[in-house]
Amino acid sequence: MLAKHSEKEMQVYFEIDIEASPEQVWAQLASIEGMNQWFSSKLIFEFEVGGEFRMEVNIPEDGEFTFFGEVLKIDPYNELAFTWTEHERGKNPWPVSTLVSFKLEPIDNGTRVSLTHTGFENLDASIAQKEFEGHIEGWERSATLSDLKKVVEADLK
Repeated sequence: MLAKHSEKEMQVYFEIDIEASPEQVWAQLASIEGMNQWFSSKLIFEFEVGGEFRMEVNIPEDGEFTFFGEVLKIDPYNELAFTWTEHERGKNPWPVSTLVSFKLEPIDNGTRVSLTHTGFENLDASIAQKEFEGHIEGWERSATLSDLKKVVEADLK
């Protein structure tokens, strides 16, 4: 997996190549059954623009979090994007949302999938850098794209 984060732009960026067609990747990326296998089993995701996104997680040593937002873009075989707001138990939720986008690009041996998380600069200056760095670590620890790759490629065997 390749990571190309931009500290200046506060952009989290990961990409991975999956040996499957964009249609095969999309089938796991854009369905609740698929997302439950690689993203979270405690997930609400309404696959329509304006639909709800909500995920509850317990992160060891960090606590309990709810991430929530709204589906902004569903472009089959190309992009799935939604807003992302964090609410850590015992604290107030972020007052503004960030943006998570999964993009698919056909390549010779399959599909390149990128995960981009932006908008941290819109958070209060007192937490923006910490949240940006924390989400780099969070996306790495959760192995989101690696898990998507495993699920998609296992389906093809």
